[in-house]
Amino acid sequence: MTKKNLIIVIILLTIIDLMAAGWYMSRRIEASGKSQDLFGQRDSTEAIAMADTVTTASQADVFEKTQLNTYYFIANEPTIAGDQTSYYTSTKHVKSRWPQKINGNDDLGELNKELIKKAFGNSQAKMRDARYVFLNTPEFNKPIGDSYRTLVKAPTVYPVYGNVSQVLVYPYMTSQRLLVMEIDKVQYNGNSTNESTTYVHYDRMQQRVLSRLDILVADVEKENKLLKVINKKIDDLNKGRGDNKLQHALNVPSEIRCGKRGVVFQYQHGTISSSAIEVLIDYDKLKPFFTEEFKQLQDHNDGYWVYNALEPEPLHSAPARQALSSSTTGAKAGKSVTPAQTRKKHYSGAKRKSGHRAPASRRSWRHRRR
Repeated sequence: MTKKNLIIVIILLTIIDLMAAGWYMSRRIEASGKSQDLFGQRDSTEAIAMADTVTTASQADVFEKTQLNTYYFIANEPTIAGDQTSYYTSTKHVKSRWPQKINGNDDLGELNKELIKKAFGNSQAKMRDARYVFLNTPEFNKPIGDSYRTLVKAPTVYPVYGNVSQVLVYPYMTSQRLLVMEIDKVQYNGNSTNESTTYVHYDRMQQRVLSRLDILVADVEKENKLLKVINKKIDDLNKGRGDNKLQHALNVPSEIRCGKRGVVFQYQHGTISSSAIEVLIDYDKLKPFFTEEFKQLQDHNDGYWVYNALEPEPLHSAPARQALSSSTTGAKAGKSVTPAQTRKKHYSGAKRKSGHRAPASRRSWRHRRR
């Protein structure tokens, strides 16, 4: 072999080594979850192959300690002259266990954005700012313009005149691959208490929010088949409900919640019953309706843990038509109070039992009309 040929061979071997090293590093980046395009083409063969490289290492999630922030507002004048019980009042509560670190990652921009949107309905970048905007915007049962002031103590909540609006944000469940956050909204409007619940699903390994379309295939034919599965489960539930039968569902609800056994399909008030109803379908019956991405997630999922739910705050409702306390005084706008000022045992609005995770029935809220 000539000297010239030897040099050419060495150069070619060097190039091959560099290409192999580049391929190896790219696979390492994909396996670590740092590639932003890991699921850029969802449900494709490439996505399935990449999903097999997901690491099984998992770190415990970290959440803030339970925080309660409350603002109180009252109209400047009573609605009925001389009647101290006819002041319109507004109470805003936010109780939360906000995520701080998920699977070792504290850069939770996408998760925070989704939680803020569902909990507070605004587009603030930071949770504290979003919470402040919500708390500092009173909701009265009648428009009163700017004719109101803030309070440092909870006003007595009278029928017709009192409004209490609450938002609760906390983890529902975590597993090796999945975090499910729950957002409860409870509002007393002076006559009745209304509740609603939404969820945010988060892939702990890929560090991204999963939408409904990331879990269930968007296909009309499969949607109709899934509806038949749900209605068959409703038929099974009706066998033990006596005269209080559930109606057949007309569609698959938009709100779902993944758990250890399966997926809960949440039907709101008046859809299949006069109350909110949850229908649980086991995972094995849902496999034909899952996206390929979510099937891969479930194949690598384990270690489920369900958290305790947060409870809504009491109404401070009036036991009788008594005058508002003369000790109730004005305060600077933006005043936040401590939980001790609102933890009163009496409660006449929505209430959630500690064992509220009924697997295939209504949520354990207690509905009462005032």
